[in-house]
Amino acid sequence: MKSNFAENIKALRKEQHVTQEQLSEAMGVSAGAIYKWEQAISTPDIETIMEIASFFGVSVDALVGYQMHSGDKDRILGELHRIQMEKSYADCWEMVEKWLKRYPNDFRIVYECGVLYNLAGLETEDKTLSLRSINLLNHACTLIRQNQDITISEAEIHRYIAYAYIEIQDMDSGIAQLKKDNPCGVNDDLIALYLATRPEKREEAITYLTKSLLRCITGLLRVTEGFVDVFFQNKDYLSAIEILQWNIAFMKGLQTSRGESYLCKSTSILLALLGTAYEYAGDRLEAMRYLTAAHQAAVRFDADPNYTSENIRYCEGQEPKSAYDNGGGTALEAIKRVLEELQKNKESQMLVLWEKICNET
Repeated sequence: MKSNFAENIKALRKEQHVTQEQLSEAMGVSAGAIYKWEQAISTPDIETIMEIASFFGVSVDALVGYQMHSGDKDRILGELHRIQMEKSYADCWEMVEKWLKRYPNDFRIVYECGVLYNLAGLETEDKTLSLRSINLLNHACTLIRQNQDITISEAEIHRYIAYAYIEIQDMDSGIAQLKKDNPCGVNDDLIALYLATRPEKREEAITYLTKSLLRCITGLLRVTEGFVDVFFQNKDYLSAIEILQWNIAFMKGLQTSRGESYLCKSTSILLALLGTAYEYAGDRLEAMRYLTAAHQAAVRFDADPNYTSENIRYCEGQEPKSAYDNGGGTALEAIKRVLEELQKNKESQMLVLWEKICNET
């Protein structure tokens, strides 16, 4: 079989943005040697070929014996995606392993095959599939430098590995994996979920559950604000009203009766936004009703401001966490800022109505 080594090494070097000088330094040879290899003037010995294959993350067979076509990888990735979407696991593994033999050190192929084995193991409860997933995903971590997809991170790969450990009933290894790579507490909910199944770990589970809940609350507020901005721009005021009503009910459900929390300030802002949505929709009566409710909530919070989590349901008994925002020193000021910002983008009477309510009280 005709060797395509010269074409392949040049294609791989350009594909991975490696200069001849960088490759020569990595291989311990001169840049002139790299030039001669790529021009098919000379060929390195087998040990160097193995080092080159390892450097680029491909098999020796692929490096010297196959024409390098990205279309082949794209076809394989497409097939892996199809199998995953259709859950057509039966009789696919022989073909998947064939692809892995062809590209044993290609990050994307190894990663996607590892994910496929992971999901199949989860759904079929076949431990051999989960074990194969662990093996492939650990290998994918060693190839991570090839990754050019910003949506794939090493933390995500570790999470898949944790799923597989838990699927084979190795709970300790699964939890340890989640704790090991937990940037910004992204795995707190999963750690809490698995800890909660073990009586001796439930106190620790509550700590993780509390942190996860507070993070969810903050995220939900941001998501709601983003949706409302989009709905206002699209003049979809009914959708804005619906999501605001839902979020307000959720926040009120988390508030205890013992006193104020930072949720109260957030709720007052949501009520003001809800009033604005009604005003945009042409219902001035409802707009005034919710703006008045926003004012009442803001006054209550400002009379006894509390930016901690101590009065949030399900966070009792835990060390209080503090919340921070750039909405102003008081809830009343925060609402005014929001209404001023909204008025820049659309003519509205809400700011006038707000100042009237404030002056009357």
